[in-house]
Amino acid sequence: MITNHKSRGFSLVEMIIYMFILVLMLAVIMNIIISVISSGRIIKALRNIENSTLISLERITRETRQAQSVNTDSSILGTNPGELVLQGVDADGNPRTVKFYLSSGVLMLSENGVDVGALTKSDASVSSLVFKRFSGANSEGIRTEIAIESGTSTHYRSNNFYFSAILR
Repeated sequence: MITNHKSRGFSLVEMIIYMFILVLMLAVIMNIIISVISSGRIIKALRNIENSTLISLERITRETRQAQSVNTDSSILGTNPGELVLQGVDADGNPRTVKFYLSSGVLMLSENGVDVGALTKSDASVSSLVFKRFSGANSEGIRTEIAIESGTSTHYRSNNFYFSAILR
């Protein structure tokens, strides 16, 4: 008596095809995950740069507009790292001195000789800071050039920013 046995499993060729499809899908998924992580790190570095720039830009612009004059004797203008010393008065009419300077890659603010603190984030570093004074017949202003960098060696970003403000 001859019986016909049909196997109910997978053949070796089918198993190899299924394994190939699975490996291919895993490779695509891993590539997508690596791309998302890399993009996240780049976005974080850019966000650090933008936040540090916005805070620095706003404070330097506001203090420059409120100042009465630039102390050219105490300021370091036209070179890197620059220092900007502004003279003015506070709301009560008392003399006020504001100083912007670099300390270990961090943009610092000092009021009347007392350090107020850092203007840039701890994850961002200022690689260049240059202040340039300009003046006209009726106005005086400061042009600021700042280069801020952030990130790791594989996800490093650096941007240059330029802005000007006129004293009141």
